[in-house]
Amino acid sequence: MSQPLHLPTLRGHHRVWQVLRAEGELASLGRIKAGRPRPGVHRFDPRCFLNEEDLLLRLARLGMPRIAPVYVMGPGKARVHGYIEGEPLSERRPPGTALAESEIDQLAALFGSMADIPPASLERVHRCPVALRPRSSRDFLRGLVRFTRRRVYAVHRPALRGLFAALRVDPVVLSPTGPLARDATLLTDRPFCLLHGDLHRDNLITAEADGMLWTIDWELAMVGDPLYDLATHLHLMRYPPAQEHALLTRWARETEGRLPGAAAGLSRDLPRYLAYKRVQSVFTDVTRQAYLVRATPPEELPEQLARAGVLVSTALRKAERTLGLGHVPGPRAVEAVYASFRAEFGAEFGAERPRDFPADPGSGPGAGPGAGLSSPGPAPAAPAAVPARAAKAATRRGGPSAAWRRERSGSG
Repeated sequence: MSQPLHLPTLRGHHRVWQVLRAEGELASLGRIKAGRPRPGVHRFDPRCFLNEEDLLLRLARLGMPRIAPVYVMGPGKARVHGYIEGEPLSERRPPGTALAESEIDQLAALFGSMADIPPASLERVHRCPVALRPRSSRDFLRGLVRFTRRRVYAVHRPALRGLFAALRVDPVVLSPTGPLARDATLLTDRPFCLLHGDLHRDNLITAEADGMLWTIDWELAMVGDPLYDLATHLHLMRYPPAQEHALLTRWARETEGRLPGAAAGLSRDLPRYLAYKRVQSVFTDVTRQAYLVRATPPEELPEQLARAGVLVSTALRKAERTLGLGHVPGPRAVEAVYASFRAEFGAEFGAERPRDFPADPGSGPGAGPGAGLSSPGPAPAAPAAVPARAAKAATRRGGPSAAWRRERSGSG
């Protein structure tokens, strides 16, 4: 048995967690947490595993250290996670700050542990049809680009095309002949292994008992090129430059020692994966902020617009080279675009609470039928362009990029 604690509900991106205290015969388990899906959550990443609990149980059998245990409880066989007593690494080491040397060593060892897990050992819980799985690093990156094109941009294009245009984001960057797809053809092939897919400071818990790092939130785990997991980690962690170099050295030593060939082509291919991550963040952040701005109550709108301005402008700046931007709109210019979007199209856009959308067979690694994404129905219609004053705000210190002036479309 268990009872709710007088603690705030934990809100992850994909699930809401209720913290409970086990009682009776299960009291020795201490605190546990039970999750339920968050309604209205969009999916921006492909997935290889339908069920995080299945994966965690499998990883425990394979000896993966310091992951949350999963327990089956009650007559309904509900599965709950053990609660890791501690605090997120982000509380002690905010993004942009350096980690302790022992923490860097632990992260390198974590990557090594994942490199030690071959795809065949995960076959029971891997839900992607074999025919749709990428077979090379080139296929893997092409699949990621295709997923972002089809399942992020194209799904939301009817409602948000004008917003992307006003921000001067040309979808040609995601096209089959765009710069990211061209980068994919140049990749060195590396052997595949387990990837966490979302390894950042909030998903690393510093345990109260011994200060060791535990890894949570495996919902975006995949099987694929280990260099992609490294690029995702670097993109999200924001290490100081000197420590990023130290992490790279340790990562290469650990993964190559466990999985020969895992670090092949590291210096050439890491920038290619980082370029994809930065572009993916632009399409993710522009879309997510549009839904947030649309749903924000009027009294809270100024704060949300300011957050959207900073976040989207930062994402654009990081991806400016790959996007071919002649000038990156600053936070105030981005804020003006979103304010105009809300004022002009708010009543028509997103009248229903946004729902999840389905995976597209062949749309990326782990994104075949049964990839765990549910359908939203047709996207709501919206005008093809944001009002001229908003577009002017985004471009007043420099015209649209050369790629945008050619008005090509990368949505195929």
